[in-house]
Amino acid sequence: MKPKQMAPLILIAIIWGGYYVASQQTVNRMAEPGQMSQFPTGIVIRFLVMILLTFIMLGRGELKLLLKVEGILPRLLLIGLLGFLLDLTAFIGLSLSPAGSGTALLKCDIIFVNLISMIIYKTRFKISDWICMIVMLFGVFMVMGVDFAHFSVGNVGTIFFILSALFVSINAFVIKSVQLDKKNPAKDNVIAFYNNFVTMVLFFIAALIHGDLNLLGKLTTDTGLLIAAVCAGLGQTGIYLVYYYDLRRFPVWIVKVFLLLMPIVSTLIAFVLFDERMSVNQYIGMAIVLLGALGVLLLQKRKSDQGEDVMGGH
Repeated sequence: MKPKQMAPLILIAIIWGGYYVASQQTVNRMAEPGQMSQFPTGIVIRFLVMILLTFIMLGRGELKLLLKVEGILPRLLLIGLLGFLLDLTAFIGLSLSPAGSGTALLKCDIIFVNLISMIIYKTRFKISDWICMIVMLFGVFMVMGVDFAHFSVGNVGTIFFILSALFVSINAFVIKSVQLDKKNPAKDNVIAFYNNFVTMVLFFIAALIHGDLNLLGKLTTDTGLLIAAVCAGLGQTGIYLVYYYDLRRFPVWIVKVFLLLMPIVSTLIAFVLFDERMSVNQYIGMAIVLLGALGVLLLQKRKSDQGEDVMGGH
């Protein structure tokens, strides 16, 4: 894989890492005792994204394409539903389990992606491929500060984290199927708009049922919250633009491998902006993740030199 090809893959890890920090700050600043700040956060972030996507599509003359969805509308709605479900199950998991082990379990989506790739695209992974990805995953756990001595997967929250990882994986393949539909392939921004709008509506309904809509009023009184929300909105928009670009051009599993770099980005941002301390284990974990990523790239280069289709699985 050439450096020019890797650029958008590395970029999505950087954007997603920044988004993770901004959205976490938004959730924390909006929180009130006894109320779920995740739902109002989801509303405000996706409302900002809707505005940004509307302007982008208007500038590109793509708004009219929102009505040209014959044959793909059910999948577009499914993408939005899965987007909401992956967030909802993660929120439930976080309320039932420690955040460290839960967040680490969410990164196991790469295992689901590999299994689905093997079933749908008949992708063949060598033992060396699996070793490199597992090494990266182990490094991710260390970066996230997971305490392996007390790591537990035997509670109810684990089920919801695994479900969230599964929804993330399935959604990536549904998005790709709409992008490459033989009769009516959709533009990336059209998919993003439907995804974002459906998810926003579902977040609104959830906040309404849970009685958390009043938290949105804090945006008018907390400047720090507003800044964090705007940054998260910009980040989510960037994710839609670059993530969909990557999914269109690369196998899903390749994209997910590079997204394992995301925790490194978010940890470094938190270290620089919020003076969060980093442990020796986290530094070691970063080195392990980068070493695993290097292994993946070297394996892909070897396959390319041997004439294998390393970009297969479209």
